[in-house]
Amino acid sequence: MNQRIRQAILLLDLLWIAAAFAVAFALRYEYVQIGSESWTSLREFVPAVGSALLIWTFLYLNKNLEGFRGGWHLPTVISQTVVGVFYLMAFLLAFAFLQRHYYSRLLLLYLACLLPIGFVRWLISSRSWKGICRRAVILGSGHLAHELAYKITRHPEMLLEVIGSLYPSGSDSSNGFPTPPQELVSLQSLNVHSLLQERDVSELIVVLPHPPGSDAEKIISRCREAGMLVRLVPQWYELYVSEAQMIEVDGVPLISLEERNISTVALGFKRAVDLIGGLFLLTLSFPIFLISMVELNRRHGRALSKELRCGRAGSSFPMFRLNINRENPNLSVFEKLLVRLSMTELPQLWNVLRGEMSLVGPRPESPERVRHYSDWQRQRLSVAPGLTGLAQVHGLREQHSSEEKARFDLEYIFHWSLFLDFSLIVQTAWTIVVRLFKPLQTKTTAPVGVPPRAEMTIKEALHADSTQSSAD
Repeated sequence: MNQRIRQAILLLDLLWIAAAFAVAFALRYEYVQIGSESWTSLREFVPAVGSALLIWTFLYLNKNLEGFRGGWHLPTVISQTVVGVFYLMAFLLAFAFLQRHYYSRLLLLYLACLLPIGFVRWLISSRSWKGICRRAVILGSGHLAHELAYKITRHPEMLLEVIGSLYPSGSDSSNGFPTPPQELVSLQSLNVHSLLQERDVSELIVVLPHPPGSDAEKIISRCREAGMLVRLVPQWYELYVSEAQMIEVDGVPLISLEERNISTVALGFKRAVDLIGGLFLLTLSFPIFLISMVELNRRHGRALSKELRCGRAGSSFPMFRLNINRENPNLSVFEKLLVRLSMTELPQLWNVLRGEMSLVGPRPESPERVRHYSDWQRQRLSVAPGLTGLAQVHGLREQHSSEEKARFDLEYIFHWSLFLDFSLIVQTAWTIVVRLFKPLQTKTTAPVGVPPRAEMTIKEALHADSTQSSAD
């Protein structure tokens, strides 16, 4: 990540915290003109302001509150900001208690309302920080090259624009994506790096699942000689589900892959949150749940359905749902509303209270799907399944492949914290509210994680270069 951007966001956040304290103080005590008496009162808040700045700096650096981890995503930015402000206010209350100092509750309320406004505004504007982006080309083919191009587009702070991709002759460039037939052209007679220079390409990203052939090696060598920055995606990338650690031994890079083990204490806190949150949500939704039970029992003779799912360590359990066939085109208006707002999953709060599920975690899948898991996907079973999760807030549902969901779920497992759980709960609430006010649309969407195809082959690029040279 661009460290200057990260530091700039932190500096703006700290300035906004100090300004928000001043505005909250003015609103609470209605000081239009600051006099000596008001300055005396304001100085009493200096320790609180200093503590708030230190606390937010720690949260910002520890929880990546700049909003770019996993790609810029508006619901993620808003939810992290809201949860971060909640943590900050909790620390301020604890600080006041330890100081035995009374702070106006109205002032703290003003402060809690003001802080997210400034944070969110700056984080949202980060999308326009691209400025003059460096241009890059990906050397590689298949799903991994497409995934990398998509991820770069979600990280504007990298100041990098992928304008296309190259792939060696004879390789399967599409990996399921349609591509027109290409003419076989010898690489030895053509000059691709000059074409890249003409297009002002400054970076070459090598994404090859095996050691590059002679064609690719020549291109890499020529790009380096031309002063282009060359980056490499290591082999076995598919195994990286946490932040890889790299050390160097006399010029030989070593990348370490470490397992993430959640401590028993942390799991105890997570279970406590599940119990308290489950009881709260069950109480809050009980009227809706009761009305749904009565209506579905009247229409179908049975209000609940049970589906066998696999939980932690692969143990099976019955997962409860409201008895609504979501594929039925003749659903009543009430049933459609329940499906649209995901209220069909309310009975799973009982699974949460029983300890079979958690509020947040990978969504449970059927034994038939689990039976075909790869060893990499099976890591999803290392934690309890959840009502919602990282894959769900990014739009993945049951019909999506386990491979697509596993990437998000393993990212959740290896970066788990209570802060992340609270953030995902807020994102889920945001998603439900958006669904409530968004008109229903039926349209075909591209697979998640796949960008629009913008690709050229080594053969195609070289052929274009040779054609241009012939014309000249």
